[in-house]
Amino acid sequence: MTPPRLHVITARDCAAAIVLRRGPSRWVASIGWNRDDDSFELGQWFHGRIYEHRCDLSPDGRHLVCFAGKGGTRWWTAVSRAPWLTSIAHMPQDSTWGGGGGFPESGQLWLNGVGPAESLPTRELHQAPANAFPHSTDGFHMGDTYAALMQARGWRRLDGAGYAAILARDVPGGGRLELSFALGEPRRAIVSNRYALIGSDGARVETRWEWADIWQDRLHYAQGGALWERGPDGAARLIRAFDDMAPARRQAPYQGVSR
Repeated sequence: MTPPRLHVITARDCAAAIVLRRGPSRWVASIGWNRDDDSFELGQWFHGRIYEHRCDLSPDGRHLVCFAGKGGTRWWTAVSRAPWLTSIAHMPQDSTWGGGGGFPESGQLWLNGVGPAESLPTRELHQAPANAFPHSTDGFHMGDTYAALMQARGWRRLDGAGYAAILARDVPGGGRLELSFALGEPRRAIVSNRYALIGSDGARVETRWEWADIWQDRLHYAQGGALWERGPDGAARLIRAFDDMAPARRQAPYQGVSR
């Protein structure tokens, strides 16, 4: 059986993260992950598509913004209280051009290529300046938005922009983790992340990781439907496998907005 695809959205100022688990086809689950103690909390299942490269988690881990939809003309940008997907702000769109957003800082929401949000809960969120991040309105997934969101998390840009961007982070103990992007790779999304490990001696090792990042001197990565940690000796430790999950309806513990 094909393992689920995993993508992780991290909060840059705390241990919170959201795991987006995709599978079976057209189903996505949101799962909260505390990267300090490796505890997890299931949010909700969504029957449709979430464009992970246009999503962001607020620096304090409280809010999630994502671009999602069900095809045709049914697309939207939504803000929720992490790890849930029920909208507290909802901005419908009739295509996949633009959408999603980011959090320049906690309590401040930037929108990607869409107009001002009229439904923001202003006690929690306020609109950020339009130029807080570069806009992506190319109909794919990310333009240069995703690279900019990663730079806000401590990645540095080595070269390129948009789908040609190459980013890097230093690996504890020496060397670096390098991130680039592939289009139309078999058994991957239309746009997928590629990771390589470059040792302190310059030796390069390409990986099949779907996602990877560093938190508190720990190298985390997703592969084969599971989250792993790589130790200083290069040994892999399983954090959690996500292949034993099935879609089920779950109610958010708060009132959402009507769509």
